Amino acid sequence: MPVSPEQLRQVMRRWASTVTVVTMRADEQIHGLTATAFTSVSMNPPLVLVCIQNDSRSEAVLRKGRCFAVNFLSEDQAELSERFAGRIPAADRFAGLAHRAAVTGAPILEDALAYLDCTVAGAYWGGDHTIYLGLVEDAGILREGSPLLYFQGAYRRLALNGGSTP
Repeated sequence: MPVSPEQLRQVMRRWASTVTVVTMRADEQIHGLTATAFTSVSMNPPLVLVCIQNDSRSEAVLRKGRCFAVNFLSEDQAELSERFAGRIPAADRFAGLAHRAAVTGAPILEDALAYLDCTVAGAYWGGDHTIYLGLVEDAGILREGSPLLYFQGAYRRLALNGGSTP
């Protein structure tokens, strides 16, 4: 018998991850969400994956548009993470944010640390999520800084001495 969702959630909170905002475009509609379910898959060809909840608006936009960008947030962007997680009410999550399109047309957040611009290379069932494999069409470093981390249900920062700070 598999573990319960709550048991898995408690264990996974012990895994630190970089906070990203995954953005997507379908026709003229843009959307984005905060995600920690992201990883590199292959260097040749350049592939990454993101996991998106099946019943979300984001998944519908991504399925239709077939492109996405992964924007890596810096330690000073916790509020931006909250906005794209839907915890800060905003009719338009992009309101007041500098963003541009790269190769695929997916929005690139200009204040992010770095980005990967991807076309969908595959979509796979993953329980209550869809696993999207992305072929990286463009990538860039936008500024220097430390990443925003998520660990044990809270945002964290890297510390130069090797520890973490809340």
